[in-house]
Amino acid sequence: MSEYILEMDGINKSFNGVKVLKNVGLKIKKGEVHALVGGNGAGKSTMMKILTGVYTADSGTIRIGGEPVKFESAQDSSRYGVRMIFQELSLVPTMTVAENIFLNQKPKAKGLPIINNRQMEKKAAELLREFEIDLDPSRVVNTLGVGYCQLVEIAKALSRDAKILVLDEPTASLTEAETQILFGIVRKLKAGGVTMVYISHRMHEIFQITDSITIMRDGQHIITDNTKNFSMDSIIHHMLGSTTVEKAFKRMHRERKPSNANILEVKRLHINDKLKDVSFELKKGEVLGFAGLMGSGRTEIAEAIFGITPAKSGDIIVDHKPVKIRNVKDAIDVGIALIPEDRRRQGLVLIHTVKDNMILPVVDKLKKGLGLDKKRVENIVQSKIGELAIKTDNSNKVISLLSGGNQQKVVIAKWLEIGPKVLMMDEPTAGIDIGAKGEIIDMIRRLADQGNSFILISSELSELMAICDRIIVLKDGRITGELNGDEIPSEEVLQHAIQQ
Repeated sequence: MSEYILEMDGINKSFNGVKVLKNVGLKIKKGEVHALVGGNGAGKSTMMKILTGVYTADSGTIRIGGEPVKFESAQDSSRYGVRMIFQELSLVPTMTVAENIFLNQKPKAKGLPIINNRQMEKKAAELLREFEIDLDPSRVVNTLGVGYCQLVEIAKALSRDAKILVLDEPTASLTEAETQILFGIVRKLKAGGVTMVYISHRMHEIFQITDSITIMRDGQHIITDNTKNFSMDSIIHHMLGSTTVEKAFKRMHRERKPSNANILEVKRLHINDKLKDVSFELKKGEVLGFAGLMGSGRTEIAEAIFGITPAKSGDIIVDHKPVKIRNVKDAIDVGIALIPEDRRRQGLVLIHTVKDNMILPVVDKLKKGLGLDKKRVENIVQSKIGELAIKTDNSNKVISLLSGGNQQKVVIAKWLEIGPKVLMMDEPTAGIDIGAKGEIIDMIRRLADQGNSFILISSELSELMAICDRIIVLKDGRITGELNGDEIPSEEVLQHAIQQ
């Protein structure tokens, strides 16, 4: 019998004549947590979609427990106990947590073709409790934040017996506390003999939770080894061919210090029953971080300032002028922009082109006669593509075909075009590779040195420490502390402040 529970040999795959996997191999032992690492476009997700039957390989072999198998559908792979938690959420938003977990396997009332909702919710509650996910199974999914939706996806996959579980960016929307819950789940499953393939752009997680690592680049296998034999530098080198990106994550001296003048003042903002007295200031040219666990109120504050869920009372002052923000248009008109947590659902129109997405906030200003001023449009789009180093064949490419990092750059570009006085960014590097993360961090630094003002919400503590001038700590809807970015010695200190 093979020592490997999973073997993929000589896997090739092309789309529209473009070869995305080139003779790739992958071998994983039973009961190990195996990281699959690479930049956006390296071929990781394509490889896993072949394993789960979403795609069919053009050539190559797959063996499960030494037995050759052929997967032509998700049902085929499911019969062998292969499950995948996709990066893109696949929940039905109008259904409850329990209904989503047991979709297509709902328990029926005895002797009747009627769904037994009570039994289903009971089983869902047991599953959630087993894996320490604090969530009401009767809640409708569209009332949940992105992080909780990700936890429901995980519970859904675990509701079916899994021999091989693929986790594609499972912590992209989770805070440190929720990530530790996930790690507890991973360890429990590993102890039970479940094999896991772990895809993540968060390098510190890979060192914390995995046994071995396979690195891919440009659709090819680069190296496989035990995790203990890698360093951060060596992983980055194998992924990108260089280690220059690591510099982006080190705190650097600001070329231009923030002004003493406030660009934004928030006073006694009453958003909901939990967020009743929110007050803070943002200086011109400052990068202000919001740190806190899921449910601390970080996103809700940003959405109130941007007019998505307007505050019930309180004052917002922009550039020394009191403003009324009743909706998103009001916020844009006074120079406030928000890059949302979920770029695919809230930040982009995925069926439209790069160009269409980029000019969306300023389309009214680009009108000429019955159409648009094509020359101005092209100048704006090409300028931003160059300025932000957006990798795309052309501006008419459908944006869903771009990598996550380049999609995020387009979201940033479209809001920069309005010339915002305050740019709020909610988890701006979630789900993108380390190279693109470094580029976005450097871009924020560059724009802040030019006098732009940012509010940065991030679950990546290293990210906050690298670029924030100040960090506000939130817990349960209250501001519990404020830290000077230059004076935070370690991630542990910031984590302790968050959890106090």
